[in-house]
Amino acid sequence: MCGIAGVIGTPRYTTDDVARMIDCITYRGPDDQGAAQIGPALLGYARLAVVDLSDGGQPMSNTDETVWAVFNGEIYNFVELRDDLIARGYRFKSRCDTEVLVHLWREKGVAMLDDLIGMFTFCLWDTRQNKGILARDRQGVKPCYIMELPEGGLAFGSEIKSILSLPGVNPGIDDIGLNLMHNFNYCPPPRTCYTGISHLDPGTYLEILPDGTYTQNRYWSWPMAEPAEPLGHDAFAALLDDAMERQMRFDVEGCLFLSGGVDSSVIAAHLHKHWNSPRMLAFGLDCREEGYGEYHLAEQAAGQFDMIDLHPVQYDHRIVPEDVAKVLHHADQPHGDFSFFLIRKLSEAARQANATVVFNGDGPDEALCGYVHNYHFAAEDPEAGLPIEDYFDSICFMPDASAARVLTPEFRSVLPNPSEVLREKLEPWKDLSALQQIVAWECTALNPGNNLIKSDRMSSAHSIESRPVYFDHRITEALVKLPADSKLRDGVGKHFLKEFGLRYFSRDLMFRRKSMPTMPIGEWIKGPLEDWARDTLNTLDPARYNVPAVQAMLSAHKAGAANHTRELRTMLMAAAWMQNTAAAA
Repeated sequence: MCGIAGVIGTPRYTTDDVARMIDCITYRGPDDQGAAQIGPALLGYARLAVVDLSDGGQPMSNTDETVWAVFNGEIYNFVELRDDLIARGYRFKSRCDTEVLVHLWREKGVAMLDDLIGMFTFCLWDTRQNKGILARDRQGVKPCYIMELPEGGLAFGSEIKSILSLPGVNPGIDDIGLNLMHNFNYCPPPRTCYTGISHLDPGTYLEILPDGTYTQNRYWSWPMAEPAEPLGHDAFAALLDDAMERQMRFDVEGCLFLSGGVDSSVIAAHLHKHWNSPRMLAFGLDCREEGYGEYHLAEQAAGQFDMIDLHPVQYDHRIVPEDVAKVLHHADQPHGDFSFFLIRKLSEAARQANATVVFNGDGPDEALCGYVHNYHFAAEDPEAGLPIEDYFDSICFMPDASAARVLTPEFRSVLPNPSEVLREKLEPWKDLSALQQIVAWECTALNPGNNLIKSDRMSSAHSIESRPVYFDHRITEALVKLPADSKLRDGVGKHFLKEFGLRYFSRDLMFRRKSMPTMPIGEWIKGPLEDWARDTLNTLDPARYNVPAVQAMLSAHKAGAANHTRELRTMLMAAAWMQNTAAAA
């Protein structure tokens, strides 16, 4: 994991400005930082050394210094690519995957992207052709934000705060993006909550000219509409083993986040076969609140393998006021998903144990219809399409009636029909079954808009590289192409993976009702966090929010007259984000 940033095509900025962009995110790469000018491109990097700890400085060049790159991520098949390039006559000065990129570009151009297995964002400048590319991995595991600068040129960065650090860049709050956060619990990409700043779409690259103008091109698309392909358990096991063998190429200490759920338990079962030391360090969440802790499930999964050294990471309601400013600083945008706090807590424990690489179980829920709230829509008729308005109502965190109470008419008017965002996102898959459309939404919006951000930002805050094994695109492609009854069968989601898990674990562990490590935020704001919640909500901008109505909603929630957890958690994080943003300005 690293952090990258840069500016292309404007004389206004210098390498000093790009160095300040990197200074904002040095936690992403504490081992080395720098900035350089390569023609019209100002490129900066912050490196977290994971492979070849001494010779991986960036920007990295090829042998004749005509191709330069800054890179964030990991190319898991870099050894195979490197061996092939050496056989073709290319000479290497390091063991780093970054150097593979510059030679592979000279060999293949943009076709190189098809060869890469991994998670990545990189910017590459070719001085011979006087052009560059900015590319992002297929599923958006590694982040990339872009902004067309007011005076011309392009800025990019691994995090929004890097772009915000540029002199003269003062984007306001994007009210459409903020409205969307209240509806979806996050702002669906490519939009952000800042005007003019957007995500670079996963699976795409920008071809950039010297003046910073660019064309965006897609090199990979989700195979949702392709014919279903059954997958045997042995074939799936081989896929997992190959992915893990490649992902074990690192020269630092590693660990595992183990919840005891299906996904991370299966990872543990296969990862232990490839682990590079006698003991595997693992961390599991242990909530002190009665009825919410699931550490016993992690213990049950770890108990299957003598080598796993599992440690509890305890938390209670104090995690929220203590960490909210830090969570928002690293997230850059408001997210109503309070599990950001939990991933941050796990990452803190991993860093204290000197781990740099951490494996997790992210991914299968979205690819395999794993969330219980989707079952009703996906199970009624396997061939029926998705009723967009009904589905939007089921996942919306700010229903119309609530929005009318707590949002001002002016603020609401910027987004008169938020369900259209869902409809537009699903347009390429509108003829598919409801189940496949749900998978499409969660893989193309929920993952890159929230779930992958959660893992990347909260781990990078502690200079840790998060590795989600299931996001090896070969695995994800196989999972989304499974037949419908392998995803949802007899009211059981993620059926294929649960059946596969029976190779290692009991049916009780694999087929128990879906739950997630969480915080009882709805209960906490009735009790120990009520004062914090009231004080935070009281800071909401009265031009956007009817603050007395918001406070009345909290009172009704506390009294048990209604459950307003969803609406309140988005407004709590919006209010705290605005405070955090103002404090940083």
